Amino acid sequence: MVTDGGIRGWSSVALKEIWQENTTAREALLAGVRGLSEAQLAFQPAPGKWSIGEILDHLCLAERSIARVVSKILQQAAGRGLIGEPGSMDVPPYRIDLATYNQPATAPESVRPSPEQPLDRLFSDLEESRERLLEVTGRVDGRVVGNVTIRHFQLGDLHFYQWLALEGAHEAKHLAQIRRIKSHPNFPKS
Repeated sequence: MVTDGGIRGWSSVALKEIWQENTTAREALLAGVRGLSEAQLAFQPAPGKWSIGEILDHLCLAERSIARVVSKILQQAAGRGLIGEPGSMDVPPYRIDLATYNQPATAPESVRPSPEQPLDRLFSDLEESRERLLEVTGRVDGRVVGNVTIRHFQLGDLHFYQWLALEGAHEAKHLAQIRRIKSHPNFPKS
C-alpha cells in the first residue's frame, strides 16, 4: 500500500528511494507556485517563453506520458518474463544523467502546454497525473523489473526505474525555471 504521495509503504527499496525524491520535488514545486495570482501564472518572461501556468500544464502532460511509457515497459517486461521476485534479478541502476538532462531542450509536441489555465485546475490535473503514475508503479511493488527500455528524446534508452526517477528530475528542472521567472524584474507583484 502506498500513502503520503508515494513515500511510505513501498516494499521495494528502489521504489521507496525514487518516490522519496519524486515526492520531495513535487512538494517543492507546489510550494513554489501556491498562492500565485492569475497574472503571475500567465506572465511570460519573453515572447514565446512559457509562463508558470504553461510549465505546470506541461508537467502534468509529461507525467501522464511517463505513466504511459512505464505501463508499456511493464507490459513488455511481463511478456518477456522480466518481472521477477527480489533476488531473481538485480534492480538496474536508476540514476539519470542530470548534466545532459538539465540542458535546454525543446519539448515534444505531445507535452506542449495550453495557455492560461486556472491554478486550481492545474493542481487538480497534477494530482490526477500523480495518482495515475503511482497506480502504474504500484503494480510491481515488491517485484523487480528487468532492463526493458524505451527511448527518451533527450537521454536515450531508459528502463522502468529511470523513467520513474525522471519524473522528479523533470519537476526539479522546471522548478528552477519557475524560480527564474519569479525573479524577473517585470514579474507581477500580485
